[in-house]
Amino acid sequence: MVLKGIGVGSKAVVGDVFRLETSEAVAEHQKTSHTPGEETSVLATAIATTAATIRSETASSDPTTIEIMDALLIILEDPELQQMAKPHLEAGFDAPTALFKALDEFAELMGDDEDFKSRVGDLRGIATRISSWVRGIAQGPSIPQEGRWIIVADDLTPLETSQFGPSVVGVVTELGGPTSHTAIICRALSLPAVVSAKGAMALEQGSSVLVDPVGNRVLPDSDLSQATQSISFIPHADTPLITVRANIGGLEDAKKASATSARGVGLFRTEVLYLAQASEPSIEQQTSAYTEVLKAAPAGKIIIRTIDAGSDKPVPFLKLGNEENPALGVRGFRLNTKHGGFVISQLKAIAAAINATGRDVGVMAPMVSSVEEVRTFAALCAEAGIQSVGIMIETPAIISLMPDLAGLVNFVSIGTNDLSQYLFAADRMHPELGGFSNPWQPGLLRNVSQVVTHAKALGIPVGVCGESAANPLLAIVFAGLGVESVSAAPSAVDSVSEALRAVGAQKASEAATLALRASTAEDAEASVRSLFEGD
Repeated sequence: MVLKGIGVGSKAVVGDVFRLETSEAVAEHQKTSHTPGEETSVLATAIATTAATIRSETASSDPTTIEIMDALLIILEDPELQQMAKPHLEAGFDAPTALFKALDEFAELMGDDEDFKSRVGDLRGIATRISSWVRGIAQGPSIPQEGRWIIVADDLTPLETSQFGPSVVGVVTELGGPTSHTAIICRALSLPAVVSAKGAMALEQGSSVLVDPVGNRVLPDSDLSQATQSISFIPHADTPLITVRANIGGLEDAKKASATSARGVGLFRTEVLYLAQASEPSIEQQTSAYTEVLKAAPAGKIIIRTIDAGSDKPVPFLKLGNEENPALGVRGFRLNTKHGGFVISQLKAIAAAINATGRDVGVMAPMVSSVEEVRTFAALCAEAGIQSVGIMIETPAIISLMPDLAGLVNFVSIGTNDLSQYLFAADRMHPELGGFSNPWQPGLLRNVSQVVTHAKALGIPVGVCGESAANPLLAIVFAGLGVESVSAAPSAVDSVSEALRAVGAQKASEAATLALRASTAEDAEASVRSLFEGD
């Protein structure tokens, strides 16, 4: 039996199945003999204690995990959610039951929005831990500390992935896609995974399996000799065909990136600095934080993205509230309409950090869809003294409007994660729509080609900073399409650089042509792979 899915990473691994089953016992509704006031106190204490414990446990995790966990804990600590639990406490239910009921109501308020459904699922995972603490139940399965284990689950919460120890060597999930929390965290941890593998939960506990991310499959009772071989790139040039930069979220990421072959930063996700901020930081505080990161970042140009927050990625001091459909709501540069003061202060702080460090910095706005938004952003940058101005290409609308951006921007950067979401009308967090987020989709690649054409006409460089750029083969395709830089997580920078040092412009162009001609993501990947397998 071969399970097909979507691979994450380029290294195959063999291990024994450790199946994570959903625990229902902890979520059972229970009444209490305590007063509502007593249970309210229990709930508040349990949330605070569990949140503090989780933050302590994940403090040394990768920045991606920390970012995701902080965003979830902020929602859980929101007084409004605890207020939703109050009627259930007054009805005589204990604190865990009231919390689960409140989360159910929270989910109903969000309607059919899949992004929020995903986060509610993550929140329920944390709520289960809270319930375990209150009721004195052992908290989750005890993964053996010895051996080589492949974690198999329907899906995984960020909390679960953050607790993996060195005995966990791979992951297989029934649900999810290449931009799901599981995939993003596994990629950051260099943990081989196959997501969206239908039938994974039928794998026998303790049985041996081969996780083959390059082949997008899982093979029971197989060894490494049966794994799909990664393309072996033999560098023949001192520098990559195009510039390879790193994606970072803060100081620690900047330090990690400096230990790689990265030539600068292609995406500095500034919102990561604010996920735990209860009050708006001053310009001085922001300047200090940016200055530290710029000093630690690898040599080369640094691209800073202004705050990309929204109701699905809450920043406490912005008080964004909940939206029925956050993917289509007030996020990215749209925050300027209600939170223009912070956008201005952020740009001033970035400008001050540039002056303090002398670094070559470009600043770009996320989630823009109109020429008016671009004009506004360019004007704000000019007022702050920022000279290199760019935008993220994430919406189909802005691609068609690129000819109208002459004189407004100095560069553009393609965010393939969100661009895929909007191109295919498929929520990137929907557990059953992962195939649409496959970066090999010809529909996505043809749009990247259009962006390059428009950018060349404008005389400006174009980069790719989405998760797709972490794939060495795709990086070659992007180079062949005319993209001038790619950026990836620090853990992927060196492998991407190696691949781009091994190919010339003609070979990259051939790869791009094959990918564009394909009609499916599978065909696109297979055809490009075959081009290099004989080398």
